[in-house]
Amino acid sequence: MNSFKQAGINSILDLSIEADVKDSDLAQENPPAETRARFNQSADAITSGVSTCIATASAMPQSFVAIKLTALVSPLLLKQISNTLHAMEHCFKSLDQDGDGRITLKEFRQWMSMLPNPGATVQPDESLDTAVERLFMEADQDRDGCVDWVDVVCTVSLNRDETRTLFTTDPTTSNNLELIPGVSSDDFEDYKRLLTRMERLCDQAEKTRTRLMIDAEQTYFQPAIDDVTLHLQERYNRVRHVEGPLIYHTYQMYLKDALGRLQRDFARAQRNDYVLAVKLVRGAYMLSERKRASELGLEDPICDGIEATHRSFNTGLDFVLTEIARPSQGRVPKGGEPGGVPQDALRGRPTLSSSRVVLVVASHNMDSTIQTCERMQALGLEPQSGLVMFGQLKGMCDHMSYTLGKHGYGVYKYVPYGPIHHVIPYLIRRAQENTSVLGGVALERALIWEELKLRFLAYTRLQTQPV
Repeated sequence: MNSFKQAGINSILDLSIEADVKDSDLAQENPPAETRARFNQSADAITSGVSTCIATASAMPQSFVAIKLTALVSPLLLKQISNTLHAMEHCFKSLDQDGDGRITLKEFRQWMSMLPNPGATVQPDESLDTAVERLFMEADQDRDGCVDWVDVVCTVSLNRDETRTLFTTDPTTSNNLELIPGVSSDDFEDYKRLLTRMERLCDQAEKTRTRLMIDAEQTYFQPAIDDVTLHLQERYNRVRHVEGPLIYHTYQMYLKDALGRLQRDFARAQRNDYVLAVKLVRGAYMLSERKRASELGLEDPICDGIEATHRSFNTGLDFVLTEIARPSQGRVPKGGEPGGVPQDALRGRPTLSSSRVVLVVASHNMDSTIQTCERMQALGLEPQSGLVMFGQLKGMCDHMSYTLGKHGYGVYKYVPYGPIHHVIPYLIRRAQENTSVLGGVALERALIWEELKLRFLAYTRLQTQPV
């Protein structure tokens, strides 16, 4: 970290522990209490490891810590909650008859009837219809008689104590006609433990001014990871100090739905007044995702070909850069300069304390890096602004990283961190999943060879010069 810092490069400490459903001791529908307790004990230990990682990173200003949620809760639980969230959205879309992305109160009643426990929020002396209408009115902030998906998912949320019981599966009270799968009470207790672990880490990171980067994982976990991350962003990215947002979310742009999710999440952040901190990557699970889709007869979630992936990545990149450069509107946060309003914000220039979106371009693709730098220049975004940063893996694309650092851009290296028996298998998986990236190593080898030849020739000339 010190040597990187001297070259103008910052670090992302990555506690290299992750899990999959097949790796989980909970890969069964109703795990016994002792198995559940053992997994929670492991998750608590990993949380302590991440806490140590945050303490280490805090010694070096501007550092990040990467987090994988599959290490902090049962992967099976993340998959179950992802199935619930996916079904919620699917049912919403099925009721959107005119395709405008909104539903009426009547359609909202139908949607609520598909939940496992639709009467869970009924208060004393209140009918089910009244309870549903109350939730609809809460979601319909602009009072136009319709709600969109962002309205619904922010109101009827697994992260709200008031509505979580709508999703609880209880044989004595649950809806027998449910179309949206529920979650057991025991699983919800584990889910709340995950939120508690993450809030503990976020509180520590906020206190030490260390930013957290929540990594994307497989598609069958991602809806739950998205939901948790956006929930944390709304809480911790709301107050914008000069250091910028605390929680960063990762978008794998090789997924067909990635651009739509990115744009929708930005609209959600705008509506709820918090900063969407974005890390864009192409993706790291292509081989396993395609194999799974083929085996299960599912639609391939990956873009059709590398050119389609490039288009998705570049379109997402341009969308975020354009929004960063857009003049700040609405409230300007306190802090940073006398009077509470940063002078750059007053002049309309985006700053870390005024921008509604911040970007990390995590790519080993030179064309994407050049495109980003050129687009930043065209939009008037300064390299040192902290609004746009770059990231590469330690040991890869050093010619890009050191050049960016030399010219004042915010650039970061992912540094694997943790017990060797976890780090080595993790790195092997990354190598297997990133074989398509390894073609770029040929350029690095050529650059190193040219540098070695230059140094050898210079040494030879020095030795042959007369004394």
